[in-house]
Amino acid sequence: MKDTRGTYSSVTIKEEEDGQAEVESLTTTATPLVANKEAPREASPSSTACCCQPKWSSICSLRTLVLGAVVLQNTAYALVRRYSRGSLREKYSSSSVLLVMEIAKFLLSAVQIVVSDEQSDVPSGTAFSKYIFLIRHGLVMAVPAIIYLVMNFLGFIALTHIDAATFSIIAQMKVFSTAIFSVIVLGRRLAPRKWRALATLTLGVMLISHEAMPRTSSGGSTLIGDKAFVEYFFGLAACFGDVMLSGFVSIYFEKVLKSKTETYSVWDRNFQLAFWSILIYVPIMMYEHPKNPFYGWTPMAAVCAAVGGIGGVLVALSIKLADSIMKTIATTGAIVLTTALNAGFLDGPMSLTIISGGLVVLISVCNYNDQGDP
Repeated sequence: MKDTRGTYSSVTIKEEEDGQAEVESLTTTATPLVANKEAPREASPSSTACCCQPKWSSICSLRTLVLGAVVLQNTAYALVRRYSRGSLREKYSSSSVLLVMEIAKFLLSAVQIVVSDEQSDVPSGTAFSKYIFLIRHGLVMAVPAIIYLVMNFLGFIALTHIDAATFSIIAQMKVFSTAIFSVIVLGRRLAPRKWRALATLTLGVMLISHEAMPRTSSGGSTLIGDKAFVEYFFGLAACFGDVMLSGFVSIYFEKVLKSKTETYSVWDRNFQLAFWSILIYVPIMMYEHPKNPFYGWTPMAAVCAAVGGIGGVLVALSIKLADSIMKTIATTGAIVLTTALNAGFLDGPMSLTIISGGLVVLISVCNYNDQGDP
């Protein structure tokens, strides 16, 4: 009789081993299925990049749009004012143009305060209550309003006596004045590389200013008389005054915006600034032309007001979206474009010295904003 116990035992053991193997096989097979099912719940870097790519693409497109707009606005504003006051000799009131500009910025800021959801100390409520609150707490913006008033008048005076290209290039010394006031007012320390860039910037501006001044004849007097020579330096002084005030007001505005005791959005501050500017410009305009405040207005005056108002909007957008590199590219692009168009359409000066000085200015501004080694 054959003993079947060993066979039964071996079969049982084999069946148990096969069953265990099958269970392990099922477990091993099930694990990838569960993993594959759970995988979509975790965002991989590649999938996150793909999901965020359209958003970053739209932001880059918006920055590019603002960049182009800043270049065109800076160029157009300098050329239009030069053509209107320097070439056509139009006699409209500068204060009336500035008033229209501020009204446009005031209305736009008022709309943005209502529709935007930026963090601010302005209490929630109706739009009217927000406006009243901002006006009551906006005395701090009266200082830049007065400074911007003086700057705008100096800009009109300068462009009446010097060409638009010279004005735009000298205006790049605002980087220098801003740096000086940042050290004095904010206590910042600048790297030696930045001071070197500021020195070369000054050199470039001196080259442009010297080349663009009225030429003298062999007899020692200017080709068109001593009056033109005096007017040139008068316009130059107005331009440098605008540069120094711009540096101070930029630091003042930055200090107000970055206050640790108050939180206001850019639109809040622009609303307050425009409000005080309107209060300042209205009496000046009425004093200059009490019977007809818009005396001498022409289509070019309206264009000046429109382009200047757009510039106020772009300032707010650039503060919100732009970085230093974008601002540098926009500023330097405006210089090149203004110089070329001024020489081509307004008979502005153009020579190898001016081109060299312009390149020095461009390189200096780029070096100043470069975040490399000291």
